[in-house]
Amino acid sequence: MKKLIAILLTAGLFAAPTAASAGGRGGYPGHGGHYGHSGYYGYGAGAFFAGLVGGAILGTVLSHTYEPAYAPAPGAYYAPPPERVWVPGRYETRYERQWVPGHWEVARYSGREGNGDDGFSHDRKVWVPGRYQEVPARVWLPGHWEERG
Repeated sequence: MKKLIAILLTAGLFAAPTAASAGGRGGYPGHGGHYGHSGYYGYGAGAFFAGLVGGAILGTVLSHTYEPAYAPAPGAYYAPPPERVWVPGRYETRYERQWVPGHWEVARYSGREGNGDDGFSHDRKVWVPGRYQEVPARVWLPGHWEERG
């Protein structure tokens, strides 16, 4: 693509003095066109230098054909490994659901209500149904490695 642009630029530099001298300074013969002095002196030096620069550009482009050079891939970044930490073992209290089966209980009450305790009481059996109950349990958690970071 660069080579094509350089060739078109050089061709434009060669064509510019020729197109300018064809029209002259008004296009009339004898007034700067092909027949006057400007045909030889007005555009001659500019055409010479334009040809010299254009030839240098074209010669450079045609003689130095470079193969594309590719940069090496950037180095891969690897994050440092996470830090490993030893966590020692410990006891921990956890609450576990435990089934308490139904059972009979003896309920004591006094025979007379409202008179207070007269020393005489009566017993009666009451059924307590089974239920789940939260019971604290001490559990050992062994030591282990953890990754932090």
